[in-house]
Amino acid sequence: MPAFNPRIFTNPDRLKHISPKYLLAFFNKWRSYISARGLELPDDAADGFPFDDLSQILMRPDDSVPPEMVDALYYVHETASKESAEELIETAQNAGLTIEPGEEPSDADVALQIWLQRPDILRRQHAEVVAFKRSRFMYFGGKSGKPRPAIDPTPEQVSAMQGKMDEWFDKKRRGKGSRIFAFPRGTKTWFLIRHGEPMRREGRHQDDGGSGIAYYRPQKHDVVIFDGETDEMAVNAGTKGERELYLGTFGEIIFGDDEYFDRSDRFTLLPLLDKGPNALVNETVPEISKVRLIEIERFWGGKAKEKEIRKATDLFVAWEDCWKERLNMGSIDRAVFKVKFAGDGKERTVAILPPSLARYDRDDDSDRIDRWLKDQGFCKLNPESDDDDDDGAVLEDD
Repeated sequence: MPAFNPRIFTNPDRLKHISPKYLLAFFNKWRSYISARGLELPDDAADGFPFDDLSQILMRPDDSVPPEMVDALYYVHETASKESAEELIETAQNAGLTIEPGEEPSDADVALQIWLQRPDILRRQHAEVVAFKRSRFMYFGGKSGKPRPAIDPTPEQVSAMQGKMDEWFDKKRRGKGSRIFAFPRGTKTWFLIRHGEPMRREGRHQDDGGSGIAYYRPQKHDVVIFDGETDEMAVNAGTKGERELYLGTFGEIIFGDDEYFDRSDRFTLLPLLDKGPNALVNETVPEISKVRLIEIERFWGGKAKEKEIRKATDLFVAWEDCWKERLNMGSIDRAVFKVKFAGDGKERTVAILPPSLARYDRDDDSDRIDRWLKDQGFCKLNPESDDDDDDGAVLEDD
């Protein structure tokens, strides 16, 4: 019996986003399965495509459902929901694929045409979309601290990293078969790491009213970003063990040292306590016209681990001369700023969560934000570096 796949098709209207011509070409591969479920597909899409009947079959998978069919539908719809037809067509053209002309194709039409020709291209496109969506990272400086080119690992290095990660994942009941996708962009490289989670068992409803057992391994995606300009690694992962695995693996395979990335604190909020509103005065980054402190999270501790959040359009304006008294109460665990750029009406939200955590959505302004955070003392410099090239940005668009 094939392994149960939890990516169940749940939206009966999804199929209608795709041209019957491409749907028929896609489902022809699994015609025997669909026939066994009581539906005969037409030989010609012009004869009328059974959207509703096929959707009902997909929404009620049995034990013989082909996992590769469910996976294919998942990748097609996930990618089409996050990328436009123009972006997907460009991806296809860059890969030397042919997208049929005619009526203006929908996003799902293009995604399915890519899958029919090169499934690996769509898997990689999906990986890239996931990698660039992440906005919460922990930062770790490299020992060099000096600028270097963005990482573009060789196939041998990727294979070595996957093998090392598989050993760890297998010991942690997450299985093997991890995959690494690299996306170099300028001085930075985004890495998406796809791996399994511990097996999951749960009850599954059956069409005859009975119940069964679903036993499967969920899939997870983590993201690592290496910044060659600052020699720094940013990690988005679910556990401390995974973060240590990625830092050690990349350090060993790419830089020859599994302790290459410093695990010590990277961010601090001491400038707020020491300088108050003067900590936000910008004299080094001309593109930034104003910075406001809009939120802090204070930890009071105690048996109940009490926390307090204070918000305002400008906390220093609200506190006036009492800012030192307000900031010295409790332990400040998080600070959120609004940053305004000269000539730009849209402010950016910058969040710092010491010791190493940052929230952001990187865009063209990130280098300016990084520079400001470093110049104001919110980013600790790499003690082994002779340069002031530490990164530490956090950006969120409103």
